[in-house]
Amino acid sequence: MTDTDTDTSTPPILGFAEPVFAAGRNTSVRRGTRWLGVSRVRLQLADGRLSAALPLQTRQCRFDQLDNADLAFEHDPACRTVAGLLATLQHHYPGFDPGEWVTVCDFWLD
Repeated sequence: MTDTDTDTSTPPILGFAEPVFAAGRNTSVRRGTRWLGVSRVRLQLADGRLSAALPLQTRQCRFDQLDNADLAFEHDPACRTVAGLLATLQHHYPGFDPGEWVTVCDFWLD
């Protein structure tokens, strides 16, 4: 899970360790509040290109408040359960604790 590009004149880049997406709604859960309130992003695609700017909807909660229904549209199939997402976050962020704040990011693709 890579977060890059903090230039406010263009939408920031939402990077992914596993850039797999479905048509329609996609969800990505991010550690902390960096993405909270960001309204538009570009996605880092699997081939290295950037998507066009897309609307982003965000909400904040503690990780331990999530349930599997919140993760039904998680872009990475390995993260569509609380246990799977926790394992992924702990892999990318050693020491990640289930009591931490996360930002749930939703975006839509054609």
